[in-house]
Amino acid sequence: MKKLWMTVLFILFLIGCNSNDNTESDSSESNDTDDSESTEKVEIEVMMFEGGFGSEWVKESAEAYMELHDNVEVKVVASPDIHTQLQTKFLSKDVPDLVNPGPSFDIQGVINEGMIEPLDDALAESAYESEETWLDTFEQGQFNLKKNGVTYGIPTIFSPGYIWWYDQKLFDDNGWNLPQTQADLYALKDEAAKQNIPLFAVPGMHPGYYFYGMYMPLVERIGGNDAILDAFNLKEGAWESEAFLAAAEESQKMLNEGLFLDGTFGLSHTEAQTLFFQRKALFVMAGSWLEGEMQDVIPEDFELRAWNQPAVEGGDGEQLAPISTGWGGAWYVPSDGKNKEAAIEFLKYLSSEKEVEKMVASKGLASVVKNTDDAIESEALKSALEVLQNAGGSYAPTAINDSYPELIGNIINVYQSLMLGEITPEEFVSQAEQFATQIREDDNVEKVTFE
Repeated sequence: MKKLWMTVLFILFLIGCNSNDNTESDSSESNDTDDSESTEKVEIEVMMFEGGFGSEWVKESAEAYMELHDNVEVKVVASPDIHTQLQTKFLSKDVPDLVNPGPSFDIQGVINEGMIEPLDDALAESAYESEETWLDTFEQGQFNLKKNGVTYGIPTIFSPGYIWWYDQKLFDDNGWNLPQTQADLYALKDEAAKQNIPLFAVPGMHPGYYFYGMYMPLVERIGGNDAILDAFNLKEGAWESEAFLAAAEESQKMLNEGLFLDGTFGLSHTEAQTLFFQRKALFVMAGSWLEGEMQDVIPEDFELRAWNQPAVEGGDGEQLAPISTGWGGAWYVPSDGKNKEAAIEFLKYLSSEKEVEKMVASKGLASVVKNTDDAIESEALKSALEVLQNAGGSYAPTAINDSYPELIGNIINVYQSLMLGEITPEEFVSQAEQFATQIREDDNVEKVTFE
């Protein structure tokens, strides 16, 4: 009996050892699995347009984000020609996780194809390390990238386009006043001529600058915002309406009266801007990226300031804030991206108040993120924000480029012909209306509503 009990106890001992070994083994395997999951690398591929705003602010945020998140790698690819790379990526469905496509990419087209992720649910979530919703961290004035009531794009940089810029020092030294009306503009031309300085250096090779910086504001000042909305919404006859014709006539008058620098219609945008900073013209038309883009050529004593386009005597419009640059400058999450949730979390970080303040202070950029204005050190950028504040938050519609690229490309080219003296104002508006009619009657082109 004693031997039997000894045998039983020995068997129980062996069973207990095996049980403990299995438990320890299972526990070890479980821990290994947890460690593996927590350290598994998530790569977020970011592709962005390298324009006047640069890309360093994004790359620096990516580095900071990776320091906070050991398991995340953020790869940023930036190029002035990023649209060509993105076209290939979307065609092959080998898309990045986050894109900032720039003005030349057909972002509306890929949205129409269902290839961009709706972001309203994400915007209703908490912002990065905040109890606020993500949406509530943004100023709403330019947060207008919606299609059929759905938000697809997240703007981070504030980018009013086509503001008039001038040198405050040059004006002060000569006792000149800024023109409040078109009549004042011609009077200023006569005063500046005494110093052999014309009013405008425009990039004739890129007529969109003066189409949006001069012509469309004239349309709005003459016919009101409804005149622009009717045209953008393809209302029959809108592009050859009285306001559009009068603005074309005024444009050609400005040309004939000698308001433009000789040779300016053969210049690139950087060439025109360089001549402006050499004080060879009083005004240049560009967006809020101008100072950052041209910082290497700006004289130390140059006091760069922004100005809204003048009013037109007897016109029906007010001085609205300049037309903004539209959808191309925002961030989008491709629906076929491998790491959509991780991309959204990084975008929350990129657009967080703390991170944006660093960008604003160091890069001279402004943002649509709330509570970041105080970090702006650039007097030029402050003056651009003041233009919008003085307009009372009343914006002209977002540029039409992204919605109907072929239409607006054709119209801008014809406007260039007008400014080269090759056609009459009547011919310009007639051709513009013909282009609009083609789009209006083309059932294959999805129509967009501007409000």
